[in-house]
Amino acid sequence: MDEETQHSLECIQANQIFPRKQLIREDENLQVPFIELHGESTEYVGRAEDAIIALSNYRLHIKFKESVVNVPLQLIESVECRDIFQLHLTCKDCKVIRCQFSTFEQCQDWLKRLNNAIRPPSKIEDLFSFAYHAWCMEVYASEKEQHGDLCRPGEHVTSRFKNEVERMGFDMNNAWRISNINEKYKLCGSYPQEIIVPAWITDKELESVASFRSWKRIPAVVYRHQSNGAVISRCGQPEVSWWGWRNADDEHLVQSVAKACASDSRSNSNKLMNGNCSRDFSNGGDLSDVEFDSSISNASGAESLAIQPQKLLILDARSYAAAVANRAKGGGCECPVFMGMANIHSIRKSFQSLRLLCTQMPDPGNWLSALESTKWLQHLSVLLKSALLVVHAVDRDQRPVLVHCSDGWDRTPQIVALAKLLLDPYYRTTEGFQVLVEMEWLDFGHKFADRCGHGENSDDLNERCPVFLQWLDCVHQLQRQFPCSFEFNEAFLVKLVQHTYSCLFGTFLCNNAKERGEKHTQERTCSVWSLLRAANKAFKNLLYSSQSESVPESMRHCR
Repeated sequence: MDEETQHSLECIQANQIFPRKQLIREDENLQVPFIELHGESTEYVGRAEDAIIALSNYRLHIKFKESVVNVPLQLIESVECRDIFQLHLTCKDCKVIRCQFSTFEQCQDWLKRLNNAIRPPSKIEDLFSFAYHAWCMEVYASEKEQHGDLCRPGEHVTSRFKNEVERMGFDMNNAWRISNINEKYKLCGSYPQEIIVPAWITDKELESVASFRSWKRIPAVVYRHQSNGAVISRCGQPEVSWWGWRNADDEHLVQSVAKACASDSRSNSNKLMNGNCSRDFSNGGDLSDVEFDSSISNASGAESLAIQPQKLLILDARSYAAAVANRAKGGGCECPVFMGMANIHSIRKSFQSLRLLCTQMPDPGNWLSALESTKWLQHLSVLLKSALLVVHAVDRDQRPVLVHCSDGWDRTPQIVALAKLLLDPYYRTTEGFQVLVEMEWLDFGHKFADRCGHGENSDDLNERCPVFLQWLDCVHQLQRQFPCSFEFNEAFLVKLVQHTYSCLFGTFLCNNAKERGEKHTQERTCSVWSLLRAANKAFKNLLYSSQSESVPESMRHCR
């Protein structure tokens, strides 16, 4: 097949699979008021009161006399008719849009069109990211290098696991090994295919552990402190139940994480100099009861200090009451520190209250108390404190940490990713932040399709929650407090929030890597990182200093 024939075939395929729809104009003189993207097809153009309104297969566009509203359809949470002639649009990123019409009939017509356009797809190919990529393939068929830049993430993303193992300095000869037990996702559908575990833990033991952990989400190591060798691990809750079931292999694995840290050849010399922390946080209690002392253990002599493993800190993101309640469902907990973080239902309610407050006319005398009553900032504060507890344990006390919540795909990535961001300046670079999101959120199965509401037939509103947006808000709070510590700016985070929901890119489609592989999203959609790349000056923080410490002293006390 010659190049011209192949190009023609691609054109035919794009047109056949994602055909353009016929434009319906309410007025023959109306033109599409924006430049369409590749694969975008405008379906309706009409007049609102003092505005031109247009609807495509990707966006709603409203052109007022002095402003323009451009909102991706999947970013819209709900549409309703208010005051007879007014459309009220509530967006998933906290925006609220109002559009006034001249007649009730016209308002109802647009209400029906929008409600039909924003409903969850019956099949994933109905999302715009697939049409966008297919039509891009047609346009850039003869410019493969340019197309690659447009659609693909960089090598730092595609080779992230290998690069990170090497960068963090894991001792793969004595302490750790990479297990392929989850190859082709045969053990756990929401975990990556490669995981780091202590070197002497066998795959047979991991299978036993999986039977004891929620959704088979076993303890996996995701970070190593490059100076002292302490690690962060994550997992799902143990299925203790009311009967107090135990699993010897699970206990052996958890204990082995601490032993592997002690035997890590790269950290031994550091341990000899700094001693050993014996403080045990494993008896429960809230954060206010925790003191970060680094007292010397009873072990005597340099030899004892070198081989004595630190006590593993187990951090449960839930409250004690929530953990106990999970026992009735077969879940439970060990004896961890409980952080008291709210569940997705409380976070969703808090976000809705915040959004409602932001749409009302501000009352200067009561606005701050009204903001406090939404509890949004309180939830951010608890998350930041939880991440700081991990940071202090790993960096100051040289102590390994295991983090989990109920299933390990909502509060767990929030804590772990935030702690890694505080601990390691690499994750505060543009490329490093991309790697952080890919590894902690995408590889370990945060349910973006369910939480964002753009999965196939994802109509269950109880599954929706702005978990990732809440974490990005915490990152924004850190940006505000430490303006020289991040390579990317606020605009980067705002754009990332928008495209978490927009479905212009395929990065955040599906609930886990297994589903994305089955749907071939990497080959059939573009990556959001091709837009948010380090070379894009629009997202560059001009105050950034690459000389920032691993954990700046001021960042230890962020609030």
